[in-house]
Amino acid sequence: MKFTVAALFAILASASAYEGFHVVKRQSQSLVTDVSQAAMTDRSGNVVPFDSKNVYQDAKERGL
Repeated sequence: MKFTVAALFAILASASAYEGFHVVKRQSQSLVTDVSQAAMTDRSGNVVPFDSKNVYQDAKERGL
């Protein structure tokens, strides 16, 4: 009986915290990267071919 009350409370608590279903936006599929080549992510999080001259360094840009 205690488990049933605790489980019911947990379900009600999670239902009350529900703010809506948010689908994660899919990344652009137009930039297809060959998996046998080195790759990195750009500032926006898209996977791009690795280029040592264009590596985004967040800490350096923030002055750390």
